[in-house]
Formats: sequence, C-alpha cells, structure tokens
Amino acid sequence: MILITRPNHDLATTYLCAFSEEIINFCFKKNVKCVDLKGEKATKKIFDSYIKKNKPRFIFLNGHGSESEIGGFDNEILINKYQSDYSRSIIFSRSCQSANKLGLLLVNGGLEAFIGYKKNYVVMLLRKRNTTPVLDSIAKLFLEPSNLIAMSLIKGNSVKEADQKSRRALIKNLREVLSSKMRDRDDVAAYLFHDLNCQTIIGNIDAKIN
Repeated sequence: MILITRPNHDLATTYLCAFSEEIINFCFKKNVKCVDLKGEKATKKIFDSYIKKNKPRFIFLNGHGSESEIGGFDNEILINKYQSDYSRSIIFSRSCQSANKLGLLLVNGGLEAFIGYKKNYVVMLLRKRNTTPVLDSIAKLFLEPSNLIAMSLIKGNSVKEADQKSRRALIKNLREVLSSKMRDRDDVAAYLFHDLNCQTIIGNIDAKIN
C-alpha cells in the first residue's frame, strides 16, 4: 500500500497537492492501493492511524518541513521523530530541509530509505496560474521531475533509479531553460540547479517497494 499526504492550506501546498494528482491517477492505472490524505485529512491522528493499521511500504509526504519535522494540514506536525511503524518503509518527502537531520534519524531508527531535500525545496510559479496549478508551465519544470521519484518507485524501480530519473529530468529542464529566452530565465535555472543539488538519498539505495 502507498500513503500520500496532500495538505492544501496555502499556495505552496495547493501546488504540491494539485501536481500529486498525477501520482494518484498513476496508482489507479497500475492497480496499486493508494491512501490519499488530501486537505484536512492530512492530520497527525489520521496519518498515524493509517500507518499503524496498514504499514505502507511507500509514504509520499507533501508539505512544509524543516530539518527536524514534516507537516500536514495547517502545518500540524506529522513526523518529528522515528516511530517503529515506519520500519521497512520508504519515504519520499517533498518538503524543505527534511533530509538534513530527520531523514538520518528515521533511517537510523529502522526506516529502509529516505528521499528528500537537504535545504529548502524551491518551486517557482507563474502568478497568473495560481488558481490552476497544473497549467503552470514554470512550476512543471520543478514538480514533474520530483513526481518521477514516486512514479518510478511505483513502477518497481529502486530508490537509486528513481532518484536518477528525477535528476535527469531536472537536468533536461535546466538545459532547456538556459537555452531559452524565457522571462526570469536565470532565476528559474538557478533554482532548478538548487533543487538538483539538494535532492538526496539516505539509507538503502537499492530498496524497492515491491
């Protein structure tokens, strides 16, 4: 089973939530059971209940984070330390800084692998697309490569392979931006490079969810 958290209480999380819909649809096509904690369902109580009862092999977290915690709806903390229910799981955290300290703490406690970002995870947006995130051509440059991590794992790829596919997509987008005449080209390229450098794996790089 796969568990996805998708809070949507502000602009940043609304974008993450919208782009994660691709993962929900992908699970449906692959006949993979997916628990979708969207919006107000992304609370500590509900999250812990599903973790305890189902012990999902793959946990995909979207939300605000720091080096010591990952949040859900209204920034309620979902994870800030190791819990035994995470053993044998793989976590991909699309949040700021969570691979800095928390990822290592979780892996040291028994988590098989953690994919996340050592510093802030940055996504540039087109302001005119705030109400229709998935049509935001700038945000796609950042969020579609990170979606590849989840989709690759669901396909049966290893953590290392999923990370590499995401990196290749980021590099491809970075090259296309640098060769274009798009507005804010230098800023977009700089933040794509930033995310590329901050994306990291902790734990078993050969781990697979099936």
